[in-house]
Amino acid sequence: MLLTSLLSEQTKPKEEPNLSPRPDYAPSYGYATESGERVTIAASQTIATAYRAKNIISDDVAKMPLQMLRRVGRRIEQVQPDPIARNMAYLLGISPNVWGWTPFLFKKANIEWLLFYGNTYIWSPIVGPRQLLILPADRTVPVFDTDGNLWYRHTFSHNNTPVYIPSVEILHMLINPDSTGFIGRGVITFARETFGRQLAARKTQGKFFSQGFLPAAYVQMAGELNSDARKKIRQAYEEQMSGAENVYRLAVLDSRVTKFEPINIQLKDAQFLESIDANDRDICNFFGLPEHMLNRGKEAYNSNEQKYIEYLNGTLDSYLVPWEEAARIRWLSRNEQINTYFRFVRESLLRMDSKTRGESLSTRVLNGMMTPNEAREKEDMSAYDGGDQFYMPANILSITNPPAQQTGGDNDSNSSI
Repeated sequence: MLLTSLLSEQTKPKEEPNLSPRPDYAPSYGYATESGERVTIAASQTIATAYRAKNIISDDVAKMPLQMLRRVGRRIEQVQPDPIARNMAYLLGISPNVWGWTPFLFKKANIEWLLFYGNTYIWSPIVGPRQLLILPADRTVPVFDTDGNLWYRHTFSHNNTPVYIPSVEILHMLINPDSTGFIGRGVITFARETFGRQLAARKTQGKFFSQGFLPAAYVQMAGELNSDARKKIRQAYEEQMSGAENVYRLAVLDSRVTKFEPINIQLKDAQFLESIDANDRDICNFFGLPEHMLNRGKEAYNSNEQKYIEYLNGTLDSYLVPWEEAARIRWLSRNEQINTYFRFVRESLLRMDSKTRGESLSTRVLNGMMTPNEAREKEDMSAYDGGDQFYMPANILSITNPPAQQTGGDNDSNSSI
């Protein structure tokens, strides 16, 4: 099924270039950097720290269920999936589209577009079965027509023909917004110099090993040599001395060589390893990840647990909250927006051991925050009869309804809570 068949019958708007924002994506040939390396989105993900950071953030968001909740009076209910109507609870909890994508894959792909392109576009076509599709951010851009209406221009890859999709069908999330507020900018826009230095460092490291751990040398010959002769001598030396298999191999030079001297500038003397470590630390900062999550530091268990909570509040929430808010606006009617909303289950990320989890559920049940059956549901256990009652310790009394005052004895002292 071609995606073009899902386009609604809309006349092509007259685009107003002066009003439309311009995206700041990395060009296909990459950003030029001071290190001399061209940084593309694909090349940046060959850096181990950036690759791992991208996967940590996208996987953690993908693991959290995105639930649809409805407030009925003072009671909050989770909307159940409906495979017939294909409601949002079904699309987010079972499968977002007719291709059989899983919710995990759908959420992960959106976050990866967001991280490296600064934008992600989720299309909910009004034609055909209700579903959620991802429009590639490198071929999609928000535009305005001459009347000031917002559209999204997307260029399909199979025919390179631009089409215009009404804004009501697109959920657009962005990070690092530009001055217009309509275009986001990915991590690579700001971290390209750091990525460039790291790519150059890895290339230098590779050259270092390929040359048999000898970074350079110079040979002084008797008499003058033309370019061909110099080239032959250089090739002869490299054939004998280059490569890890030639490490410590004996060099045999004839009498025409008057001087041979290696240039032994060790990487440690150039603070090479320190610069690689500093670049990795900068990449952690660009992605907003604590270093211990990328195997760069060892801390006490309690400290790491606290850092993980800080990571949820300080890093992941900046991706979760905009998604929750945008989903309420784009995926619900105005009447539904009054009492229906979306919420990521953040508790699913804070995995606890069985002892701590049991103590937490027990405390909530004994303090009237949840029923025993609600606690059992969190453990994927069946409910039982009588388990829907709320409980509270008997020695805790209501402030608004204090017990009747005892009479007799000290009648004149009236105390109140």
